[in-house]
Amino acid sequence: MRVLVFGPRGQLGTDVVRVLQERGEDVLSATRPQADLTDRPAIEALLARERPDAVVNCAAFHDVAGCEANPELAFAVNATGVELLAQLCAEIGAKLMTVSSDYVFDGTKVGGYREEDAPNPLNRYGESKLAGEGLALAAHAQTFVVRTQSLFGLAGPSGKGLNFVDLMLKLSAERDELEVDQFRMAPTGTASLAENMYTLLLTDDFGLYHMSCQGETTWYEFAEAILERIHSTTRVKPVPNDYYATTFRRPENTYLINAALRARGLDHMPHWEQALTDYLQAKGITPAPAARAR
Repeated sequence: MRVLVFGPRGQLGTDVVRVLQERGEDVLSATRPQADLTDRPAIEALLARERPDAVVNCAAFHDVAGCEANPELAFAVNATGVELLAQLCAEIGAKLMTVSSDYVFDGTKVGGYREEDAPNPLNRYGESKLAGEGLALAAHAQTFVVRTQSLFGLAGPSGKGLNFVDLMLKLSAERDELEVDQFRMAPTGTASLAENMYTLLLTDDFGLYHMSCQGETTWYEFAEAILERIHSTTRVKPVPNDYYATTFRRPENTYLINAALRARGLDHMPHWEQALTDYLQAKGITPAPAARAR
């Protein structure tokens, strides 16, 4: 299968490219200088020239504060650009898989969100990602939309500093106490996510999917688990969710339930505790077992 990957050097895209190559697929990388999603002629020329069997879109404007400050660019990349990919994939008969976000939800639901739950984004980033979902699904019947959340991967998030695990590792070496908020989600390792995306890509079960690690937790609890695993003596203090000021609203609870994957026997995502263990081992750290059940 000839697969064109947008955002191949990002945190998720790096693992997607790795998985595809390990499976023997013919991988083409579309980096931003080669293929900016706001540059329609360049994208049209690229797909006409390469004619892939599938396109995996890991590119996005994912700076949430930046989206709030520049909603036009957010919609150009996360919505209009995704629609263009869908239209061009339809023209050449290629599958499209595009990555969306838990931020399409307002976070008011108790428990996790399933695919059938009504979205209600609180910020421009969530609005732009939701718009991209709808536009892609309407433009091309052979589209997979994969909603995920709270990613951590070896490549690190492009343009956003350290991922949360690496930030906790860094700060725990510098401070005696860390103050962490309590928004609820499921930390998701990009290595497992990329594997499950590939499994789904091999099917013709097109549509909307949630794909995150198993297990609901909070950022505070996640931080505790990280420091436990490295035997850190740094304390973690829970703080209210409004403790850190932002220019945008954050949903309180965006835990995603992989209901559609499970219904098709395609949910191979591990618990987030296992994903954390795997991640630390991949970084050359021998993690301690979890000190207590979460």
